[in-house]
Amino acid sequence: MTDYRYQHQGGCRCGAVQYLWHCHQTLAELSPRACQCEFCQPRDARYLSAPDSRLEVHLSDSRFVYAHVFGTYTADFMHCGRCNDLVYVSCEHDGRLLGLVVQQSLRQSPEDQVQLSAGECDFDQESLDERLARRAANWIPELVVAEAVPEGGE
Repeated sequence: MTDYRYQHQGGCRCGAVQYLWHCHQTLAELSPRACQCEFCQPRDARYLSAPDSRLEVHLSDSRFVYAHVFGTYTADFMHCGRCNDLVYVSCEHDGRLLGLVVQQSLRQSPEDQVQLSAGECDFDQESLDERLARRAANWIPELVVAEAVPEGGE
């Protein structure tokens, strides 16, 4: 297992969906992307990833997460079913689960507060093969999703 320099925490407002993102970059070193599609633009959604990182998602209960799928049906935009926050995105490719972090779901302490400006991206002209190749090269290559065991549970 790789030793990562930084751990970035995030999740939804109510805490039902939480994550720990292990990577080698500080938040200030990352460049968020703002997709301009009909789903992302109205939500002002901005996404972060690093091709040498790992995302661990912890669900307090799997019933509290749902996927919004559209377009090419190759990515799942994962929302909390309690507070409706968009938290992360997943995509299965070549037997691996790839991921993106939603910038708005990051938890930053006041002293670590970083304002990241997002570059606008338009992926409408990509073929499906081009899209999947871009994700394989740029998204978080290791996404693990687990339901948390309640305290005192098995």
